[in-house]
Formats: sequence, structure tokens, C-alpha cells
Amino acid sequence: MRKLNSIICVVLCLMLIVSLFTGCAGSSKQSASDQTPSEQTSGKTSEQTSTKSTEPATTSDEPLVISWLCTNGSTLVYDFENMAWCQEILRRANVKLEMELIDSSVYRDTVMPRLAAGVDLPDVIQLPSLDSDMAYINSGVFIDLTDLYDKYGVNLNKRFEDNPTVRGQISTPDGRIYYVPVINMSIDYCTAINMNLPWLEALGLSIPETTDQYYETLKAMKGKDLNGNGQDDEIPLFMRSGMLQLFGAMWGLDLNLGYTVEEDGTVKCSYTSERYKNFLEYWHKMYKEGLLYNEFATATYDIQNNLFSQNRIGSILHYHNNDVSYSQLIDPNYDLEKDKLIMSPIEPLKGPYGHKFYWGNDPIAGFFGITRFCEKPEEVFKFIDYLYSEEANYLLYFGIEGVDYVREGDKIILDNKKRNTDNYANRMGHNFGGFPRILLGIHRDFSYNAEVAENNKRLKPYYVLPIGNSFFLEEELDIVQAYSTDLSTYWSEMFIAFITGTRDLSEFDNYVDTLKTMHVEDMEKVYQAKYNRQLQAQ
Repeated sequence: MRKLNSIICVVLCLMLIVSLFTGCAGSSKQSASDQTPSEQTSGKTSEQTSTKSTEPATTSDEPLVISWLCTNGSTLVYDFENMAWCQEILRRANVKLEMELIDSSVYRDTVMPRLAAGVDLPDVIQLPSLDSDMAYINSGVFIDLTDLYDKYGVNLNKRFEDNPTVRGQISTPDGRIYYVPVINMSIDYCTAINMNLPWLEALGLSIPETTDQYYETLKAMKGKDLNGNGQDDEIPLFMRSGMLQLFGAMWGLDLNLGYTVEEDGTVKCSYTSERYKNFLEYWHKMYKEGLLYNEFATATYDIQNNLFSQNRIGSILHYHNNDVSYSQLIDPNYDLEKDKLIMSPIEPLKGPYGHKFYWGNDPIAGFFGITRFCEKPEEVFKFIDYLYSEEANYLLYFGIEGVDYVREGDKIILDNKKRNTDNYANRMGHNFGGFPRILLGIHRDFSYNAEVAENNKRLKPYYVLPIGNSFFLEEELDIVQAYSTDLSTYWSEMFIAFITGTRDLSEFDNYVDTLKTMHVEDMEKVYQAKYNRQLQAQ
């Protein structure tokens, strides 16, 4: 078995990408400017929907006992016995969990040695990584679930139909499936350009539709004292560290992963493209003219909060579900029920090469596996499949009917004020991170106010999925380990240097030649092969 610590750098990089841009299945401990509206809303919303009952995991009078090792990085609540919504799921499934729930801050360091030892393990384990090198699979710790998926995966296979990339992402190169995924929202409540609408109104400007119009709009914001404080301190575009790369979508580039599937199906490094050179020229101009925040490479949440509270930001590209908190920072008297959003998302800009989309999220947010020590794998898998049913899903996200929500005909009425008082929903088990699960847009639709939900509906058609996480072959992993870190370090440094002007764009061709000597073309071949396997497995 390959030594686990040989891939720590690669795994951490992949986990960073997932955690930075999924935003939805992560910790609920957020800064003020990035709290979701569900943490601040106080009204009730409704939506048409329905649920279906599912057969319990066991038909025996005695409950199925499953030993279970996990954490709860989603909400950081660890009192599982008092999570009434989770306990109701267990009651309906006739299951008893011998739960070992470990704090997320130490979960990785606690579980990795136990997996490496491979002895006396519980029935089900939440993986501490995405096992990109298949080290855990190759060690024999986790059983092959492929036949169980085919025989008992009624709910899981339905979720795969709705999320067509997932099966390919969780399949090994030989077509087997060893894990059950946590499925994140991929095209709901993702990142978008959010603009200060009162500023546009004051300037008499309409919403920009192209990158050229966006430049002219930001230029018009400069020096106009739009916040009325008598100072020339407006920041047309604020971006935090690591976020400016999201604009690459409007050039058809994935500057987060670094590799993009071109129209002809070939995988190319986004950082070597001629389109990337045009991107750099555009953003160097923005930076030089003071339209882009000059500390974009190091800016933090605290800086962002402070600037919003002074109404100094005209535009930001980030998760659009945060627009309520942005609006509240700008105007402390903002009324969630009555006022229109101050910051509001726009459709993606049409770029110079005709691209008009935003990047969605990788739907894979984590894995659970059944170990070889499990004596009743079929029954355990049936319970896991039940967790993906509508019945269990509604319990996990909405709670218990008659207690946490009521029905009016075919509508569900959710009391958000109760949910958000004294951390009630999270204490009851909302989005409990220790369960395999799927997060759907409808869960957030209920929690956010109507304007935010409507914005999500409007933007959904514009999201495109990136090349997703999946498994590397051994020889591919050797290439990734050898070259990936150095490549990403170099192109990240040059990204900042070209935009700020410390390196002139006349050096771009030499920069590309350097990437080639660093084996970027070998990395393209690896991602091409991985992408092809994902397509074949769908």
C-alpha cells in the first residue's frame, strides 16, 4: 500500500478547492459578511413539494445496530443523542447507531492512523479525505459496494440520475464503486457577480452584459462619492485573496483547478491559453486604473466586512446567497421583509471570446465507506440508501412535520424564525455532517427570503460544472505528485505579478515555455485521461 503521507500535499490541495467553492456543505461558523440569509431571516416561506415514504432498513422487530465513526464539520454540533431530527430518522429506519462522533478539528489526525492500522474498525467510517490515490481502497479496508448499489441503491441511483457526473466521479478506473458520496449543490446558490444596485441607479446605468460594459461601469463608479461621505474612497470591485480567478469563466478558463475541457473535448491548462493572456491584459488594466481593489491578493473577510459597513464596495464576485448579509452591513436598518437587496447578483458577463457562464461546484463533498469488519453489509447499505430518500432528506433539513413545519395542501410552511433562534435547527441535526446525504437547492429556497431564492432560479441556467474530483491511476498519481505543487505555485505567483505589473506581459511566451519545462503537458494528459473515464462511467 502506498504510504498515506506521500500524498498529503495533493489531497490538501484538492480539499482546499472543494472547501473554498462549495460553501454549502461546510462549516456554519462564518464571518458576518458571509453568513447565509437563513441565519438571519425571521419570516416564513412556502414552496410546493412532496415527500415519499421509504421502506426501513430492517423489517426485524429488533433494531439494526451499526457502529459508526464520523465528524460534523457542517454545523460543529456534537450532541448527537439530542438531535431530534436525526433520532427520528433512526426510529423510522429501525436502526441504532453506536456513534463515535469526533470533533472536526482533530478528525483527520485521529482517523488516519486507525485506517492505516486497519484493525478493529467500525462498520461505517466517514473518510478523512477523498482517497484520490485509492490507498484506502487498495488496502482492503472498505468493501466493494458496486453490487449493493445495483441491488439496493434505489434512492442513491435516483440521485445519480439528477446529478449525472457523480457516478463517474466515484467509480474507480475499473468501474467499481467503494464509497457513498456526500452530494453537494452544484448549480444552486453558487458564486456570481454581485453589484451595488443603488450605485447603478445613482449613475443612471443599466446592468452590464459584457466584460467591456463591466469595465465602463466600474470606471463610472470611480471618484463619484456614491456613498456620500465626502471622500473619494469607492472601490468599484472588491475581491478577496484567491477569488479573482473566478472571473476566468467568462474567458472559458478554469483558473481554480487550472485545467479546462475545451469545446473539442480536449483538456488544456487554462494558464497557458492565449485567452488567459487576454484575461491578464484586461485585469492589469483594471488594477492599473484603480478599479480593482489594490490588495486583492491578500484581502481578508475582516477587510471585506469593514468596507461593506462603510458602503465602499460597488461589486464583488462571491456566493450570491450572502447578499442579505452584505445589504445588512451596508444599511443596519435594512428590513429583510420589506426592502429590496442592496447587493444583487447579475448574469455572467459575455466575455471577449463569447463565453457566458459561471463555474458551478464539484458535487462531491466527501465519502463514507463500509468496512470489511461489517457483518451485515447489505442491511447497512439499505440504511445508507434510506438516508437519500425524500423522507429522510426532509427530516434532516426541514425537521418533523407538525413540530418544525406544517403542510397546507401540497405546500410546506417553514418557520425560519424558530429554526434560527438559539441555533435550534443545527442542534436538532440540520445538515448533520456525520451522515451521507444530498444537499438540494430546495433546502435553501425555504430558508432564504423570496428575492434570494428567485435570484437563484434566474441564475441556475448559467452554471457549468468543472472537471470533478475522481480517482487517479497509480502512474497518474506519480505525475501529479511530481509536478502539481510546483506548477500551481508558479502560475499563482505569476498571476499576481502579471496583474499588478511587477512582471510585464511581454514575458508571457517565456512564462508558458517555463510551464512546459515543468511538465504541464504531462499534467494535461493526466486530466484528459481522468476526464475520459468520468464520461465513460456516467
